[in-house]
Amino acid sequence: MSDAAADDPKPALVQLFKGLADPTRLRMIAAMVDRPRCGQDLAAEVGVTPATVSHHLRVLSEAGLLRETRQAPYTFYQLDIEALQGAVKAVSSPKRVRELATASPVDTETRNVLRAFFDGPRLRALPAQRRKKEIVLEEVLRRLPRRREYREPELNRFIEVVHPDFCTIRREWIMGGYMEREAGVYKLAPRGRTVIDGG
Repeated sequence: MSDAAADDPKPALVQLFKGLADPTRLRMIAAMVDRPRCGQDLAAEVGVTPATVSHHLRVLSEAGLLRETRQAPYTFYQLDIEALQGAVKAVSSPKRVRELATASPVDTETRNVLRAFFDGPRLRALPAQRRKKEIVLEEVLRRLPRRREYREPELNRFIEVVHPDFCTIRREWIMGGYMEREAGVYKLAPRGRTVIDGG
């Protein structure tokens, strides 16, 4: 796996699942589970033209789902079951899905901080170091339901899902310029909107 793929596994996973998202390709995969098959075999078994098989084989290959062996004049294809199992494992629990969703486009520092301070949906503690604290505060902000404004009791409930000390997090958002407060109503400040919009 390349460094880029290791830093951001999402594109490869999206491509792999797109590869599975077709009934004809699923039938071809079923035919290639137990033993390698050539294109002619697949066309006959699945009931499509050789040209259609070639197209679907290319999609499956680009998705990383096939192993190829050449025995002139034929090329044989078999399902790469380990690649399929790895993709399923990557989305096998709510925690892994959340990690995947926040895995990119963040840098290594951000990912390490999130792993250190979050346990799934819960924030273990607010970091003391300023940069780490900003990373955590921004992540909690992204987890808020989208609203034009938040009344204080409502905002407290949203934060409490992540961490019990909603007073500190609210205060840090104000002090950090992520939110503005007026008469008990909180709104995103420009810095907060930039975080939410992914800027």
